[in-house]
Amino acid sequence: MTKIENPWLKMPESSQRRVDTQSSHNLFWIIDLEGKYGFLLHSQNKFQDITIPANLKGITIVKRNTIANNGELILILNKKEDWQIFLAFCEDLISITHKYEKDEAMVSAVEIRLKRWQQLLKQDRNQDMTLERQMGLFSELLCLKDILYPKLGISQSIISWVGADFDKQDFLLDNAIIEVKSYRTTKGPTVYISSLQQLYSDKEPLFLLTYGLTQSENGLSINDLVQDINLLLENESSEIKDSFDNKLLEYGFIPEIVKTPFYTFISDKNRAYFISEEFPKISPYNVKSQIQNVKYSIDLLQCRDYEIEKDNIFTEGYRND
Repeated sequence: MTKIENPWLKMPESSQRRVDTQSSHNLFWIIDLEGKYGFLLHSQNKFQDITIPANLKGITIVKRNTIANNGELILILNKKEDWQIFLAFCEDLISITHKYEKDEAMVSAVEIRLKRWQQLLKQDRNQDMTLERQMGLFSELLCLKDILYPKLGISQSIISWVGADFDKQDFLLDNAIIEVKSYRTTKGPTVYISSLQQLYSDKEPLFLLTYGLTQSENGLSINDLVQDINLLLENESSEIKDSFDNKLLEYGFIPEIVKTPFYTFISDKNRAYFISEEFPKISPYNVKSQIQNVKYSIDLLQCRDYEIEKDNIFTEGYRND
């Protein structure tokens, strides 16, 4: 396991040290008068608004203007023993700053990121990513990279990804909707539907894309797929990069914080199905209004009549008329 270095070690009280000498922005690790660890973002321009952008448990945030008409955004960790999580948090903010040249845009992006972290932490999510949760994210990223990107380009693929809204479909395209499901190959092709809406659409044609996954040391992890997609995003806009990062964050993908290991998978089978009226599913129209939640499983071996070529997802031949 790679040892995480503490950037605040050996720093005296009331001191600061530049985070990255290569960055055009003024970012610093700091130690305050009480010896607490902190992070300082120094803007060359005065802040027009010094309202605190977010409230984060265990972290004190200060936003102020200096006598020299510079802006300072300061994050102070309240308990030193939480420094590893705080470091991961700061490094996430630092990665955002690298995407912007001008301080004003950079500060705005960092504040948006702080608000996203606030939303995530308010939900008090368990930072353990179960095997099933990793399989879900893995299959959606595979679909994005291998199915959508070659047809739509990376920006449109990211835009179409709904992300962590588990009650709805996974990808909303201009002329189609895709729901992605995975299953363990060793347990057979059975997928689980977690809501009435996942296999229902009254507008665009809906497709089910399934992945049979096997755990293997020779396979890929979520981390590997994220790195591949980030390479595709290198020449894209900051907004698209931020959108991808935010959707991963909503999913609970925070590599530095997640306690469980990242599993590696091989995709054994990848099939697509057209969700016609005859496809075996539970429709909202067939369920009484008093029933609030529905979960069920589908045996894909009995759905071969509805199987299509994956490329047909992008044709105009399917409509729910």
